[in-house]
Amino acid sequence: MNPYLKYRQREEPIGWTRIDLLLALYDKALERLDRAETALKAGQTTIATSELAKTQLILTALVSGVRPEVNPDYAGNILRLYEYVSNELRFVKYENIMNARKILRTLREGFDSIRDEANRLERSGQIPAAEEIQMVLATA
Repeated sequence: MNPYLKYRQREEPIGWTRIDLLLALYDKALERLDRAETALKAGQTTIATSELAKTQLILTALVSGVRPEVNPDYAGNILRLYEYVSNELRFVKYENIMNARKILRTLREGFDSIRDEANRLERSGQIPAAEEIQMVLATA
């Protein structure tokens, strides 16, 4: 069979889902924190500062995805956690990196635990697909 036709006949969407994009942002933020920690341990403060700044950009993308109108209490709690992480990233210190990592990893694990259900809801049309909303791709 023609590979193009086979590609076109896929039943399951091949694009990213909303939850997969969210998890990718968390993964990249955690990766940047790891790089910052490694640089800091090597005495490369400039590199560590750059990695923390890039983590802040990813955090901005995460914040922009919070929709308080959907669930104000939940959104408020998430935004407070993001604010805490943002404050921790202002200082190039090992302890601050660890604190930020702990929060982001915990949030990532929570979202990962609902990944299958979120994908099912998106694919069934019960929540809008990622292609239907404006997303910030900050994983570069």
